Amino acid sequence: MSSSSDTSELVEHYFRHEYGRLVALLISKLGVRHLELVEDSVQGALSRALTAWPRAGLPSDPSAWLYRTAKNAAIDTMRRQKISDRFTQAAIDEFNESTRADISGTGDPVRFDSEIGDETLRLLFLCCHPAISTESQVALALKTVSGFGVQEIASGLLTTAANIEKRLTRAKESLREQQAELTEMKSEDLDARIENVVSTIYLIFNEGYSASSGDSPIRQELCEEAIRLTRMLAEHPVCASPVVFALLSLFLLHSSRLNCRLDSSGGIVLLESQDRSQWNWTMIREAMAWAAKAASGTTLSRYHIEASIAWEYCRADEFAATDWTRITELYEMLLARFSTPMIRLNAAVARSYADGPETGRKQLLSIDVADRKRLRPWWDCCMAQLLERLHSDPGSRAAALSHWRDALALSTASAQKQFIQSQIDRLQS
Repeated sequence: MSSSSDTSELVEHYFRHEYGRLVALLISKLGVRHLELVEDSVQGALSRALTAWPRAGLPSDPSAWLYRTAKNAAIDTMRRQKISDRFTQAAIDEFNESTRADISGTGDPVRFDSEIGDETLRLLFLCCHPAISTESQVALALKTVSGFGVQEIASGLLTTAANIEKRLTRAKESLREQQAELTEMKSEDLDARIENVVSTIYLIFNEGYSASSGDSPIRQELCEEAIRLTRMLAEHPVCASPVVFALLSLFLLHSSRLNCRLDSSGGIVLLESQDRSQWNWTMIREAMAWAAKAASGTTLSRYHIEASIAWEYCRADEFAATDWTRITELYEMLLARFSTPMIRLNAAVARSYADGPETGRKQLLSIDVADRKRLRPWWDCCMAQLLERLHSDPGSRAAALSHWRDALALSTASAQKQFIQSQIDRLQS
């Protein structure tokens, strides 16, 4: 019999890796209108496993056990609620005939026209229905596909649980209004939604990699989940594409440095101060393998260019050896296709290392006022650093100090506040 800790770890594994599949299997039978019931039933099955498995031993087929338990819970709830329409009764009858076949893969699962058979991926594409807003797509994917709780999503996306509940409610209402079902997804839906799917995963990773507020600037669980979902896309014959390969390469390159971005007290460590020997070089090598696959064909997405920039940071033996000219060229390519305020900010910093801090300062000032407001406090931090690099006279130090103080007043992330305050203390002393 497994120990309690071993069983808890196993249930956690199934919670993260089987949750979406179980939800997809059940709603393919019951329909999207019963999504909340299905989620509750799967959650209940996983909770029951924590109690039953240590006592009775690990089932021979844990996935089938969880599916049967969730299925029975869903049926019992529907019967208690006296739901007796023909659709639900037919679903119950079908359930009783197909439980193990669905889990073992010997049944006839619903597929896209183009034969995508992975239940979790089908559910991810459903969550990225074009009728759902982008922010709601992220919340719905984390809840329904990844099994994150409402409070967990709120913490990860730095908002309130009430706000996440509203987003989830709106998303589910949109699916019901569109009468969207897994059974109705066709190959043209796949083509139309892949961009939404990729964008949603990209947003999940970005929020994990650089949280905009809260106690920690990194939420590693979001980064890991984004990598897991992207890997599923990359390894599936229908979803695999140069864009997906480039996205996975980008995530792996960034994640290889995660453990070095914070010091032992949780403070921010800038790139020039990181111990490169501690970067995850196994992850970097895997990233380059995916980058090689991404280079096939003629596609050039923003993820290709961003992965190339990330590789330039990783391949330098030390910060001083960074090829800033190449990075600046890559940013120019990115700006020509996907110009956003944050990309313009990062391009200005790269330019400051390639052509000098005065050139970078002018490029920062060329960002229009409305975009500067959206970029703050990062814009103020960059300007302060450029002013310090530009001159060492008291006037420049005073101007830099003013920008650091503005950044501190606008920052909402604890680690960022700590870092900015350290810069103010340094200048003042």
